[in-house]
Amino acid sequence: RSVRSTLRPQPRAYALAKPAVPGDYRPSFAVVHGDSQRLRLGSGRSPGNLQRKVVVRADVEDKTTPAEASAKGGVPSWLPLFAVPALGGALFGYDIGATSDVVRILGTGNSDLGALNSLQLGLMASLPLLGAMGASAIIIGVGDKAIGRKTEMYIASILYTIGTIIQSFSGTLNPVLLGRIIYGLGIGVAMHAAPLYIAETTPSNLRGKLVSLKEAAIVLGIVLGYAAGAGVDTNDPSSWRSIFELGLPFEISLFALVNALLPESPRWLALRNRKEEAVEALMQTQKMGKSEAEKEVGSMVKISTKEEDSTDVGFAERFQELVSDPVNRKALTIGVGLVLLQQFSGQPSVLYYANRIFEKAGLGFEAAVGVGIFKTIMTLVSVALIEDPKWGRRPLLLAGTGGMAATLAALSAIFALAGNEEPSSSAVLACVVAFVGFYQIGFGPVTWLVLSEIFPLKVRSTALSVGTLSNFASNFMVSALFEFEREKIGESALFAQFALIALFALAFENAKVPETRGLSLEEIEEKLKEN
Repeated sequence: RSVRSTLRPQPRAYALAKPAVPGDYRPSFAVVHGDSQRLRLGSGRSPGNLQRKVVVRADVEDKTTPAEASAKGGVPSWLPLFAVPALGGALFGYDIGATSDVVRILGTGNSDLGALNSLQLGLMASLPLLGAMGASAIIIGVGDKAIGRKTEMYIASILYTIGTIIQSFSGTLNPVLLGRIIYGLGIGVAMHAAPLYIAETTPSNLRGKLVSLKEAAIVLGIVLGYAAGAGVDTNDPSSWRSIFELGLPFEISLFALVNALLPESPRWLALRNRKEEAVEALMQTQKMGKSEAEKEVGSMVKISTKEEDSTDVGFAERFQELVSDPVNRKALTIGVGLVLLQQFSGQPSVLYYANRIFEKAGLGFEAAVGVGIFKTIMTLVSVALIEDPKWGRRPLLLAGTGGMAATLAALSAIFALAGNEEPSSSAVLACVVAFVGFYQIGFGPVTWLVLSEIFPLKVRSTALSVGTLSNFASNFMVSALFEFEREKIGESALFAQFALIALFALAFENAKVPETRGLSLEEIEEKLKEN
């Protein structure tokens, strides 16, 4: 039996009920030295009464971090917390790559759907974005009172699966388009839940890397989608269906993995005042001792209940709080501003129309696959630097956006100098690859990371839904207008426009975006309030 002593906080001491020397009933002390938890037993009478050394566990709480635990062997506790939500992001990326292949095959007019016009092909490519926008709007309206992050991932996996089945096995175009919308609903739910879940369950010192790695999962999915299209027989009228069907095993696996491996987000449970469940979830996700987990949950509850609870009110009230409270409004400006500038600086154009850009420059479809692989590599570079004390969120954003502006300006100059002639293929390739590299260092991973951590807990779900809706809406707008603008004003003016927007984004980031490296979500919230 042990009683915590208040005499010496460092090193920790424990008064033993049994005296070290017979007849001496003054308390003896077991002094814990460092991490070894080795106890020296001695009476309170004098240092000379040191008896012996023993190793005991006493009631010393295990302070091992998840990273330390993984170093000792076994599966790191954070791995499923990242990998399962990231699979939802990878399926989004796979659809982007797969759709590029499917539209290319359907555009030949030799598929079992017959000859499709440009509008129908455009709907095949763009309807998932509309579905994602719809899902984001629904989440804003419904709120997160009863639907936690884990439940959202269940819903995303079901929508993914249903959408794929419909679009793969329908005999006519209209049901296929319906399947595309349903799949888009899954994208919207997954892209709302994944960054939230990763940010709210993983350790603070790994949060930046893991949320950024989700972007790498999306890019890897894109590459796999491209690869799936390269491996099909385009002479087969139904070959496009097999590209979509390849995603089914992963969509079903997502549902099974969510059920088997993931607890609910402890921060969502704390917001709902389900403290005991939040403690258990925190002990599972971050391997904390019970007393430390209780302390963390207490901090979450304290911060989320400082003001009148607003999580149970309707959409109008939640949105009003989001835009009227100065802290929430500041976070919303930062998050939505980054999302809009990320899209309006031309990223969707390079991504969705990469094949056409390369075709204009005299390059082949394989170049787009190579760019996808390069995107993955550069995302991993960003992941390696995101928690580095010499870098962090702001420096990566500023460096990446500055590089984007320079490469977009160079693209504009290349097409302007070429005039009516074909531009230099090698010059265009160099600029596109450089643009992709700079985007993946900054805007690509950092925007979603900032979105997942900048908003206060009470409005985080609603705010991230607004950010997700803004992302897909602006993505759709830029993608839809790209061909129109390219035909009306030409490539040179189009890329010059994107370059100017990137310069504005650089100024915005420098003025508005704070550095959040190394801070817990609660500390970020307090930092916004202080400023």
